[in-house]
Amino acid sequence: MANRVKLLRNARALGGIVRARRGRSNGARPVWVPVAAMVLCLALIALAVLDAPVGAYRKQWPAGFIDLARAITDIGESTWYLVPTGAFMLLALAFDWRALGRRSRWLMTNWYALAAYLFVTIAASGLTATLLKRIIGRARPKHFEEQGTLAFDPFATNASYASFPSGHATTVGALTAMIALLFPGLRVPMLILASALASTRILVGAHYPSDVIAGLALGMWFAYAVALVFAGRGLVFAAKPGQLPMVRPGFARFIAATPLRFLANVPFLQRFSAKSH
Repeated sequence: MANRVKLLRNARALGGIVRARRGRSNGARPVWVPVAAMVLCLALIALAVLDAPVGAYRKQWPAGFIDLARAITDIGESTWYLVPTGAFMLLALAFDWRALGRRSRWLMTNWYALAAYLFVTIAASGLTATLLKRIIGRARPKHFEEQGTLAFDPFATNASYASFPSGHATTVGALTAMIALLFPGLRVPMLILASALASTRILVGAHYPSDVIAGLALGMWFAYAVALVFAGRGLVFAAKPGQLPMVRPGFARFIAATPLRFLANVPFLQRFSAKSH
């Protein structure tokens, strides 16, 4: 009972911090219609040009490529990220934050905000991908010889009819886009990494290229949209209409004070640190 009371008290205290930070954004809202239209066009192009050749070739990839793909493809498994971040968030609420010193409380608040950003982004994008999979019911490449690339069984419970979009690619897109938003100097490496990891779903025969493109885009959009939501509450990001979210000066100082700094672009941190003084 005492632990439950402590959890509720700490949750209310955290909620108070979030409420106190509201209204710090500049009215930025996620853009989704143009993005959805662009992704749909790319997916349709992939469907028309790439899916059939890939489906026909799926059993002919070099063995070394397939072995490597199988070894790393589960990096896109959302459980790897949801379980530790969810556990951290629950455990953090078990501590009395009021007993912490000012610096420790500042560090804990920012670690919690970062964990929440990761958890919400991956959970929301993954849930959306799962719902779309079930609604659309596209056959996986294993059915290519019998049914081709346009076989659908909407609302099927059979996992072999859950190809579009790729759930692993969605998680990879979300994760790499989050890192790219937090560390702008890594945007190009993260785009390359996202493409490489997502392509493993093609090599292992689980998805067509159009599935992977849609999954990547879905995950990346959620990373962007959730960042804007957090910016509206003064957490992690700041945002202006028509621009990508940027790390808040206070959170940049947090990055500089933790092991996360090795991922950061030094000029980027110096620029934000200068603005914060």
